[in-house]
Amino acid sequence: MKFFKLSTALIMLAMITVFNTNTNSQTSSLGIESGLNLANMSLTPNFTTSSRTGLMVGGFADIGISRIVSIRPGLRYVMKGFSTTGNGVTFNEKLSYLELPMLIKASIPLNHVKPFFAAGPTLGIQLSASEEITNGGQVVQTNDAGTSWETIDFGLYFGSGLDFHVADNIDVFAGFGYTLGLTNVSKIQGIESKNNGIQVTSGVKFDL
Repeated sequence: MKFFKLSTALIMLAMITVFNTNTNSQTSSLGIESGLNLANMSLTPNFTTSSRTGLMVGGFADIGISRIVSIRPGLRYVMKGFSTTGNGVTFNEKLSYLELPMLIKASIPLNHVKPFFAAGPTLGIQLSASEEITNGGQVVQTNDAGTSWETIDFGLYFGSGLDFHVADNIDVFAGFGYTLGLTNVSKIQGIESKNNGIQVTSGVKFDL
């Protein structure tokens, strides 16, 4: 609940910033992005797990507060989860989240290519959770796993990338990042589970 309140406050702060940002600012933009999330979970007690490759798609606002620093709130759909195998049977945990990142972005203000770094908290709201059981590569059972996982997931994001200026008021970009889960999302007694993932994304943004 403390994490939820903190994230809500950060989101409200970003919204206030949007409405108070000078509309003539050349450093503010809206963008869309998509890519892959190489998701996994850290489990306690320790289990050997394999990553799940999932889709990530969303949009964001890049709100400039100087030539170098901007605030980057967003909204995106992210697929997470992991797999674990025992006695020839594989359990594939498939989760999806509506995620709200609230990032601080720092750019190196070059002319046509701008390296950037971004970091900040993320708030995830679970949309679905299922468990797929396979044996010998064949699906033998699929279960609704919603009751096994917490609805709210709070984490931190760290990333970097490149903005490429391709036309008047239009940039394309590519980025690479890591999400570190801070919340125990497991409801199973005696097991602690925290999401993490490596994200590779690209997209386009339009100056306001």
